[in-house]
Amino acid sequence: MKQGKPTVRQVYALAAALCERAGEEFPETRDAASALIERLRTENGHPEPLLEDVPFRPRGRRGARPQEERTASRAAAELAHEIER
Repeated sequence: MKQGKPTVRQVYALAAALCERAGEEFPETRDAASALIERLRTENGHPEPLLEDVPFRPRGRRGARPQEERTASRAAAELAHEIER
C-alpha cells in the first residue's frame, strides 16, 4: 500500500461520504463549499476564527529551497560529474 497524503480524488470521496452521513448536500461551488465549511465549523464550536478573518498567506512553491542551497546543490553535482571523468 502506498504511503503519503490522500489523493484529491480520495479527499472528494471522503467529503461526499461525510456530507451524505450528515444529511448535507455536497456543495456545487466554491462559495457554497465555503459557506458550508463555516457553518459546520461554527456548529462544531471550532476555536479558530472564521476563515474570512484569517489573513491570506500565499504559499511558496512546493519543495522550494533557498537560492544558496540550490547553488550549493548545483556545485556539488558539477563536482561529482568532474570526479567521475
